Amino acid sequence: MRYCNNEKIHIGKISGASGLKGELKLFHYSGERERIAGIGELFLRSNTEMRRVEVESMRVQGRTPILKFAGIDDRNAAESLIGAEVFAESESLVPLEDDQFYVTELVGLRVEDERLGYLGDVAEVIDNPAHDILRISGANGEWLLPMIDVFVLNVDTENGRISVRAPEGLIGNGCVS
Repeated sequence: MRYCNNEKIHIGKISGASGLKGELKLFHYSGERERIAGIGELFLRSNTEMRRVEVESMRVQGRTPILKFAGIDDRNAAESLIGAEVFAESESLVPLEDDQFYVTELVGLRVEDERLGYLGDVAEVIDNPAHDILRISGANGEWLLPMIDVFVLNVDTENGRISVRAPEGLIGNGCVS
């Protein structure tokens, strides 16, 4: 594992209320919902305040985890938490394999093309039903790159870089377009 004991991992944010009994929608940063199944407690951060919450239940609706926290029993209470960042203690998550990483580890990494060199930095990882998409920001603007093996050759979080083979359609006159 690449993290220290009890390190808090940013796993998502509360994106909305669900129903009338205090359930919350989690926009999660993990591609695998199983990683958060069975977690008994999470941490919510609003502004600078971090607080622990007990997870009473979790279910999945489509691709969205729906959480129920102890003490959040109606829609008004749930709506007050929209936008809160959600964290879990690292030891409560299913450990990652050596070739896996958390989406939040990608933001800020340098993106280097095998032909053109440095293209920019990852500004955001967009959750897409088919696959994640990297939003890359650099001197030549911003562009999107599907996070699939044909384009993303290597992710090296320890050295802060992603090696890519950008598709020809995104590159014009030696510059990213």
